[in-house]
Amino acid sequence: MHTQPRTTLRRMLLTLFVLVACLHSGAARADAGTDRKPFEAVIVQLKAVDDENVAAWKKEGFRAIVIVLDDRHDAAVLKKAAKAVAAGSLDLYYWIEIGRNPAMAKEHPQWMASFGGHHDDWRKRFPAVRKLQEGEAAKVWPWVPIGYREAFDAHLANVTLLLQRIPAGYRGLLLNDLQGGPSSCGCGNLQCRWAIDYGGSSTATKLGGADTAAKFVAAVRKLAKDKEVIPVWTTECGHEDLTPELQRPQGGWSTRYCGSVNCFGTCTKKFTEQWTALLEGQRGPVGVLALHKEFQRDRKEYGDTAGWISHVTDYLDKVKPVLGRQRTWLVVQGYDVSAEEEAAARRAAGKTGAGAVLVARVRLDQSYEPRIVQVKPTP
Repeated sequence: MHTQPRTTLRRMLLTLFVLVACLHSGAARADAGTDRKPFEAVIVQLKAVDDENVAAWKKEGFRAIVIVLDDRHDAAVLKKAAKAVAAGSLDLYYWIEIGRNPAMAKEHPQWMASFGGHHDDWRKRFPAVRKLQEGEAAKVWPWVPIGYREAFDAHLANVTLLLQRIPAGYRGLLLNDLQGGPSSCGCGNLQCRWAIDYGGSSTATKLGGADTAAKFVAAVRKLAKDKEVIPVWTTECGHEDLTPELQRPQGGWSTRYCGSVNCFGTCTKKFTEQWTALLEGQRGPVGVLALHKEFQRDRKEYGDTAGWISHVTDYLDKVKPVLGRQRTWLVVQGYDVSAEEEAAARRAAGKTGAGAVLVARVRLDQSYEPRIVQVKPTP
């Protein structure tokens, strides 16, 4: 007469065992980042933020709005936009461009990044640029990196003024372009960001060490107090950017973005030093630019339209310390592309297991052009 209760108990235990196994398996997959849907946000201009657009973005699945902030914005307009975001029950972040600053470059040309003195492969992209004369320097317009003391202080002062204009209630700040200017070693590559005045004379007070960006983020964090401060990084060149002759142990397809420079090992080493310093003080997420078309990575060799995006996270997985996919916020391109291409970029970023995908619908300009300026080198 005890057969039925025992059978029922065995069934209950078996069901419980299966349930626990399923939960454990699901958790393992989520930890791996394969099944977990990332947090998604849209990066937009201030003028685009109104009740109608906020509702539309929410319908698209975005959980946050990121407004690009600059010194042209009036406090009253910023307050109105913040109210629209709050009414839509979405989180609000602000995006601040640091290194690429046309106004600062125009006012202080000596603070601009210089092309690396050891290499002039950048001239292949700009063959019309004349040779330099005495007292002249080739500068990377309009990039003003924080690697110089004067620029560091000016950028921090600018952030201070911007924070005074925005209303309370926002979630956090994203600080973009905290590295050197593009083509920093002189190779011409848009993603070459590791150097400051490589092989040339400085025209401003050069800061030493690999922790300049980390110090800048820490300073902004003090200003922002309880708000989240998220640095946005750019990965360095890939192995495919070397010419086939320089690729080892055997050649492959090449973008030739690094010209004749065999820089892959140096770039990786310097990137790791700066990355390590950044993560020592960064407990939260880190944004990473994965703008496939802006960086001229929309090539068939990467597999598909947005195939290069997975190369970004693969690059970071090989760098110690490892950030981890859940702390990675990938910034993908939604401007100058079709709706289908944007959707492909979102899907590709989501498949990496990134903790967040930010879709830029305002241009995050990474371009540069040479400017010859009269300068007096700093000793």
